[in-house]
Amino acid sequence: MLKVRRVCNLEIIKARNMGFCFGVKRAVNKADRAIKEIKNNGIYMLGEIIHNPQVIKEFTEKGVKIVNEVTQVPYNAYLISRAHGISLHEKKIAESRNIKLIDTTCPYVKKLHEITKLLRKENYHIAIFGDLDHPEIKSLLSYNTNNTAVIQSIDEIKDFLLAGNKKVALVSQTTKNTNDFNKIAIKMIDKVEELRIFRTICNSTTLRQSAVSELAKKVDIIIVVGGLNSANTARLAQISRKIGVKTYHIESENNIEEAWFKGIQKIGVTSGASTPDYVTESVIRRIKKIPQ
Repeated sequence: MLKVRRVCNLEIIKARNMGFCFGVKRAVNKADRAIKEIKNNGIYMLGEIIHNPQVIKEFTEKGVKIVNEVTQVPYNAYLISRAHGISLHEKKIAESRNIKLIDTTCPYVKKLHEITKLLRKENYHIAIFGDLDHPEIKSLLSYNTNNTAVIQSIDEIKDFLLAGNKKVALVSQTTKNTNDFNKIAIKMIDKVEELRIFRTICNSTTLRQSAVSELAKKVDIIIVVGGLNSANTARLAQISRKIGVKTYHIESENNIEEAWFKGIQKIGVTSGASTPDYVTESVIRRIKKIPQ
């Protein structure tokens, strides 16, 4: 059931599924527990644990130091990993420096690693549907150096097939678009002698994508709340725009422009899997204050 809030002649409708997913909650809670237990200034974070500016700001205010390279972490210190996973190279450096790793990798990402590990043993050529520069894919590729290719769009399938790969397995980055993954699978199925398909897009991602598709058909505009560098949040905005609804992807209430809402009757609001509820609620409160 969609939740409806009436604002004068406006309706603000929230998506069925939105906000923190299981993996993000688990990662943030695990990092918070570690900070409380360790209670010293030797806690570091490798990049952003999740792609949300408010959450990262909260961690830095708690004394966590953000680094881009494991070599920036002192010997014997504590290091919080990204929820997207840690690369093999980074893990080896941490071990060599006696760094205590607080592994917050999402269980769905770990499952993807386990699947590709099994596929490597069985000599499959692995096609990963994903974003080449995404931390999750970078981590995955570090463990899959041979017979592995990243397919970023359906147009790149041809190059993969031209390589003569006959025994193929298809997997996906956990935050990709389900419909796009299905199209790639259908395109490949008649092109190789053997194809194994693993739907590794997490259930939370699928639910949020379905919810925004449903919402887009009922409103005049959609506000998508979440980090601008969040892949899963950006995907929600892409889906909404593809349906034809004017869509604004914002990080906080400070990004709202009153002109967006002129002549608007129904406003849809959703948020990415890495967006805290309080950020979304602050956006809704700001919208309610806009003069009509």
